[in-house]
Amino acid sequence: MVRILIAISFLFLKGIHGNAQLDTARIDSIVQKSVSSDAFEGTVLIADKGNIVYQESFGFNDSDNRTPVTNTSHFSIASVTKLFTAIAIMQLIEKDKFQLTDNLETLLPELDIPKGKKITVHHLLLHISGLPNENDAIYLKAKTPKVFISETLAQKGSRFGSFNYANIDYVLLGLLIEKYDKTSWEESIKNRILGPLKMENSGFLKKDVYPEDFAYPFSYNAEGKRQKDPLFFIENFYAAGCMYATSEDLLKLDQGLYGNQLLSEKSKELMYTSYPEYNYSGYSVWTYNYPFSESQPRIMERRGGILGANSVLIRMLDTNKTIIILSNNNKFNPDSFGNKESLKEALTIEVAK
Repeated sequence: MVRILIAISFLFLKGIHGNAQLDTARIDSIVQKSVSSDAFEGTVLIADKGNIVYQESFGFNDSDNRTPVTNTSHFSIASVTKLFTAIAIMQLIEKDKFQLTDNLETLLPELDIPKGKKITVHHLLLHISGLPNENDAIYLKAKTPKVFISETLAQKGSRFGSFNYANIDYVLLGLLIEKYDKTSWEESIKNRILGPLKMENSGFLKKDVYPEDFAYPFSYNAEGKRQKDPLFFIENFYAAGCMYATSEDLLKLDQGLYGNQLLSEKSKELMYTSYPEYNYSGYSVWTYNYPFSESQPRIMERRGGILGANSVLIRMLDTNKTIIILSNNNKFNPDSFGNKESLKEALTIEVAK
């Protein structure tokens, strides 16, 4: 497979910004190992207290292998979108628009959600509503959020109060934002997060409508053949997964979560609270002490994956170190917890030293 391999000398000029605390040569060695073994294409960004110490890109944006991925390429960030939605929800709670304990029967009575009297905002944020997962066929035609919900409710759900990662939870949260912020979910995210943080290279994907320098997702089949992901109505993911961003814009989001620009300390404490019984999930994130490093840093992690679009944001909360990995193919697995040979885990172990 054709790939971009950057010479080490050029890396030091272009991509490695130098930092006494992080071993950038070791970081580059880890990344290059994945690239040279055809295990990664995309962008890797490492930051220390908001300062970029490593940023490099590999692979291609297009099916003809002519346009390389760059540090400014836009990627589908899939379920990292849920982090934006959760932040907006917490902001509305701070404004007393509703509470975590309010239920769907009270907040969205027009939708007539089964068990709506029991399901609260807290349950949606944690994926413990018991509501069902959608059928993949729902993305073959354009659907409004309300149609998405009604069709998904026809599927079999899980037990109320048990963890079930379901997009419908965040589609419902998107509709909550629209109703109580009195604007579209997209405009609310722009006004509340993208605008204040000057995230000018982030936005919302729609079928056949992509930003410039877009790293279109690809997948490799069992024979190792690279295939462009099928066109589908990604906008149907809505508040659960339709956004795109660059690595530097996600760093702006990461840094915006320090201080009180986006959320109060109380809201962040609620958002980051880890529930071991729900796979260490918090509100749209996973928060835990990383067990594979001697220092065991407290990590807040947000992953995303839709076919070949795979991404992860790792925040070391006590040291303000950040790992952002954006990929446009399915060889990178953001759900590699415990696999020390994977790019994500190897970088986490190194940065945590």
